[in-house]
Amino acid sequence: MPLPWIIVFLSIFLTSCGGSGVTVTKSQTVEYLSKAFTKSKKWLRSTDGGAVPEDGPPPPSRFQPSEKQAFQKSRPNNQSKGMSSDDYLRAIERLEKSIPELKTKLGHQNIEVGETYYTIGSMHHMQGNHKESKTAYKQALKIFSIWLGAEHPRVWKLKDKIRHIE
Repeated sequence: MPLPWIIVFLSIFLTSCGGSGVTVTKSQTVEYLSKAFTKSKKWLRSTDGGAVPEDGPPPPSRFQPSEKQAFQKSRPNNQSKGMSSDDYLRAIERLEKSIPELKTKLGHQNIEVGETYYTIGSMHHMQGNHKESKTAYKQALKIFSIWLGAEHPRVWKLKDKIRHIE
């Protein structure tokens, strides 16, 4: 019995609330959308040097840099050329020094230790140190196999990478 009373109460309450009291017809909606679309088309046309509508945004400046130019400006000159050989060596050295600490804090077979070995291997590989990269990759592979399983795509890719290193 209480369920029908709740339905009756809700229907009375909702009908008494009404709404905003504004009724919009289909023709008014179509007219509004048509005006909005026309305004958007004018704005888009204004970006290629045409006249700017009074109620639209101004066109971009002809002197505004392109996306590529803005990206190059945001990077300092010394970084735009990439890392030097010394930068890689310093990074590898720091990563190798962090491994004992990671092993004591997280354990010898932790995934973070594996990620660190993988990063070291990648950096050695980029530098052409194939023997060192293969050693680091093998250590990462042992840990990844434990955590991810032998059938994981990342383990497969790493095995393939190790196999193709000279």
